[in-house]
Parts: sequence; structure tokens; C-alpha cells
Amino acid sequence: MSVVGHRETPEVGCIRALRQLRDPLVLFVAPVTFAVLTVGLGYLHSWPVGFDFRGTLWEPAHALLEGAAMYPEPTRQAVLIGNPSVYPPFFILVSVPLALVPVSVAAWTWFALLAVCVLAAMWVLDVRDWRCHVLALTSPVVVHGLFYGNLTVALVLLVALGWRYRDRAPVAGVAIGAAIAAKLFLWPLVLWLLLTRRVRAAAWAAWVAATLVFGAWTLIGFQGLLEYPALLREVQEVYALRGVSLASVAGSLGAPSSLAAAVAWIAGVGLIALAALRFRGDERRALALIVGACIVASPIVWPNYLALLLIPIAITWPRLSPVWLFGYLVWLVKIVVPEPTTLAGCCAPPGIDDQAWAAMHAGSPGLYAAGSIAVVLVVALLVARARPGAGTSRAAAGAQRLT
Repeated sequence: MSVVGHRETPEVGCIRALRQLRDPLVLFVAPVTFAVLTVGLGYLHSWPVGFDFRGTLWEPAHALLEGAAMYPEPTRQAVLIGNPSVYPPFFILVSVPLALVPVSVAAWTWFALLAVCVLAAMWVLDVRDWRCHVLALTSPVVVHGLFYGNLTVALVLLVALGWRYRDRAPVAGVAIGAAIAAKLFLWPLVLWLLLTRRVRAAAWAAWVAATLVFGAWTLIGFQGLLEYPALLREVQEVYALRGVSLASVAGSLGAPSSLAAAVAWIAGVGLIALAALRFRGDERRALALIVGACIVASPIVWPNYLALLLIPIAITWPRLSPVWLFGYLVWLVKIVVPEPTTLAGCCAPPGIDDQAWAAMHAGSPGLYAAGSIAVVLVVALLVARARPGAGTSRAAAGAQRLT
């Protein structure tokens, strides 16, 4: 008795081949190509790579080596350059080795280091799906941070470490404390530790943040410390209505910068209250709302701040899910909403980048900001509504169906 083997028809074989090519083409080639085009055509023709890095880290670190002032004067003219040095001094000191090499070399090195931080954060959060790694690294909000060299992208790794080692108080405290010392808008993460009954970790985070901030200032002889609050106020006056924050939305409706910042702060407090009242003790859901609160409450938000949303997304959906595409929604909002009127850069004072001058004198990007904040809220609420493990089981089932 002979057995006739099943012979696959050409049509079935073609369908199978297309299925095998789908992920490499749609989830690798397409996003990587999009990211490269975004950098090459969308940014490089207007801005130098590492624009934020140059002004906020390399130049103050270089000034420190030369014995010059690290921080600008707390005046509007001094902060209109587009990337003023306003970070607490800890990460400026960390950046000193990069100040020993030419700025272009340092900027591309920093670009690579930030990319490594994103991939390392995904690994720390137990994401092993290569498609998620690609989507994280090529997400428009991450690419924005990589190109400009914004420090927020590096903080994704620190916050991820805070989650991974949340039950080890010293480790979690050092990671989250260092993130807060880098950018103060992340202070609500201490409340997340308290809401999840990790009092020792919260104490460690507060102590580490204070030690790194004031310890670093001690090392530089308290340079700029007395003027620092005034510098932050001036930066808020200039930039609160220019980014994609809720304050920018309020400013586009006519609110002055101080009132606009208050609106953002109140909304952030509302998210913190929701986390405390509804998800107290639920670490994953509370983290999503607290990360959302960090972004919403900040009077100054740039698109790369939204890269922090990768943390609750990766925790909830460690395998491919549509939520991983949230950055493209932010990009789409920018494409479809009308651009604010922008002045030509012909009259920029000496030492101020033409593009930065034009951007600082353009109208407030209210609709773009509203769309970006809406994405933040939607992602935070989606994570808050998701059942533990639901993302993993659905993704696994979907992967089986694709094979």
C-alpha cells in the first residue's frame, strides 16, 4: 500500500512565502526605512544632529573644563537659543568625557548610546519579541529624541530598571533617584513607590535624587545654584507654550504661561489621584498613570518625552500589540494638523540658531499638543484597563495563528 504525499499548490506556497516575508517587510524594513527618512529628510536639512545634546550637555560640560559658566543668565535672551543648559549638574558632569572630543563626534556617540539605552530597557523589561524592539527603537517619538540627543531617552532605561528591581529598595531607589536628578519632572515616580507600599524604595529615591543634585552642585562650587530657580522660571515662560504639553494647549486658547502651567499641573495631580484612589497597590496600572502624570503635569513637553510610555506598554504587552505603534499616531497628528505660523530666521541675533529663533516666535502648536497629550492619556488608560497577562496571551495566540 502506497501513501501519496500531499503536494502543495503554487497558490498555497505563494501565500505561505508572503506570510513569512510579512514581518520582515512590515515590521523591520518599513519602520527602519521610515526612521532613516525621518532623520535624513525631516531633520538633517534644518537642524544639526544632537541639537539638544550640544546645548544642554556638551557645551556646559565643555565650559566646565574651561572654567567658564555652565548655565546661562536667567534672561529671555539667554534662553532663546533653543537648547539652553538647564539640567541639574549631575548628568552634565557625567558628560564631561564626551566634552573632550569634537562636538560632532560626541553627538553621534551620544546618539548611539541613547539607542542602546532603549534596547537595553526593552531587555530589562523582559521583551524578547524582536518586532517590539524594532518598533521601540524606530518609534517617531524615540527617533525624535535620538536625533536631538535629548536626555529623556536615556531615562527610559533608568525607569525600566526601577520597575525591574522594584522589590530591591536600594537598586530601585538609585535608578529612580538618578532619573529624577536628571529631569525633575519625574518626581511623581516617588509617589508610585509609595502607592505600591515600597516606602524604603521611595526614601532611597528621594535621598539619591537630592544627593546627586546637591552633591554635583557641591563639586562645581554651587555655580549657578542661586540663579537656578529664576532660570527655570524664564525657561518655562519661553518654552511652556512652544512644546506639546497641556500648557501649550491652554496657551493656544489665550492663557498666560503661568496659568497654562497651572492647568497642566492640576491635570497631572488628577491622574495621580486616580492612581491613588483606583489602583493603589496595583503596581503596573499605577505606574502607567504616574508616567502619564509626569508627562501631563510638566509645563514643557517635547515629543521625545512620550518615549517613557514604552515602559508601561512593554510591561503590559511584551509581545507585539497595536499599542506599540502609538508613536506613529503622534506623528500622524503632526502631519494632519495645521502648522503654526513661523517667522523667517533672517533676524535671529548673533549666536542664536535661525530655526530655533523662528520656532520660538511661531504660534503655539495647540492642536498638535492636544493630540499628543490625548495619546498619552489613551495609552495610560489602555494599560490601566488591561488585565494582567492578557497582552501576552493574546500575542502568543496571534503568533500561533500566523505560523
